[in-house]
Amino acid sequence: MYGKIFDSMYDGTISANWQGLVTFQQMIVLCDADGAIDMTPPAISRRTGIPLDIIEAGIEYLEAPDKWSRTPDFDGARIVRLDEHRPWGWFIVNHEKYKTLVDADTVREQTRLRVQKHRDKKKGEESKLNGNGTGVTLTGGNGLKRYTDTDTDIKSMCARFDEFWNVWPKKERKQPALVKWKSKKLDRVADEIIKDVIWRKDNYKQWQDGIYMHPATYLNQQAWEDEKTQEFKPWENIL
Repeated sequence: MYGKIFDSMYDGTISANWQGLVTFQQMIVLCDADGAIDMTPPAISRRTGIPLDIIEAGIEYLEAPDKWSRTPDFDGARIVRLDEHRPWGWFIVNHEKYKTLVDADTVREQTRLRVQKHRDKKKGEESKLNGNGTGVTLTGGNGLKRYTDTDTDIKSMCARFDEFWNVWPKKERKQPALVKWKSKKLDRVADEIIKDVIWRKDNYKQWQDGIYMHPATYLNQQAWEDEKTQEFKPWENIL
């Protein structure tokens, strides 16, 4: 695996703690596609050649709250535990944000295309207005209602996460799942997600046998949109 390391890291508060900076850089390189580092401190030390005391000091700093952090989630902590009951294994809080950052030229082109798409969409919606000036209901490709950012439904992006977590069969790796839920604003489709999880528990033999994908991976891959079959789909990340 490899990860993106931006020079802006040296402008943030993390640069004030060199053990934390070095440890964070290694975690970015070692993490999986979802930002998880499922390794113990000694394993990280052996893999990178960095002394264990430096890795442990860096982890302690990265787990601590930081009110000056540019990422306010989890009180500014850079990493959170994958499982609360064990002292090792972490998830990089802002991994998805930085993984998707691209160069300036690409950003400009993507912005131009988004603006054009928005204008085309607005023209299409205006043509659907009825005689009294009220809008029609719009749906996405999967038939679910599309919300705008001004809807009251998304004032709290995680209001329904606990409902999802209550039906999820294996209560592990909650924090990474919560980060994915919030970043993808999944309260919008919570009913579909919960319905799909319940269906899988009743119909997938592997789930009934205790073999599940990571909850964060399930949310990241939007697995609830998969076609419903009785066969188990071979996801890459299986517990």
